[in-house]
Amino acid sequence: MALTSVFFQTMYLMLVEKSSAEDGLSSVEIMLYNAILSLPFLLFLIIATAEFPQSLFLLFEKAHSFTFFLIFILSLVMGIVLNFTMFLCTIVNSALTTTIVGVLKGVGSTTLGFLLLGGVEVHALNVTGLIINTIGGVWYSYAKYQQKRRAPKKLTSDEEAHYKEKN
Repeated sequence: MALTSVFFQTMYLMLVEKSSAEDGLSSVEIMLYNAILSLPFLLFLIIATAEFPQSLFLLFEKAHSFTFFLIFILSLVMGIVLNFTMFLCTIVNSALTTTIVGVLKGVGSTTLGFLLLGGVEVHALNVTGLIINTIGGVWYSYAKYQQKRRAPKKLTSDEEAHYKEKN
């Protein structure tokens, strides 16, 4: 399941990168299209797993609680901000960069969870996995930095105009 999730996330991010590059869509427009295209699949899964009636029952049962309403709205806002920043990162950088940043975020979250929340025994296998993830992310970041440093600087239209005036 983890490999399937990574595969589909990679395909998803590559499509976001490609659609922004070819069609010039903003991250908000891509979020809208993503929501519209995802809705039929999500509805199918909700109905197929028989979660829909139970979900509605719980929603109406908890709807009168201010605490539930506050947490629900906060969760919605955080989800929107997370998707927006992920799409923006993919548009500005690349799908691969967004994936590596996600892995590094996961490493940080897992490490903080070990230290702050407890409940999980720290084994050599856990630590080794975190170290490998961190080394891979740092190595990739360094390689991208070196690649960007070696690439010829692109002139903006103002710089091009100034260069043409001089010559």
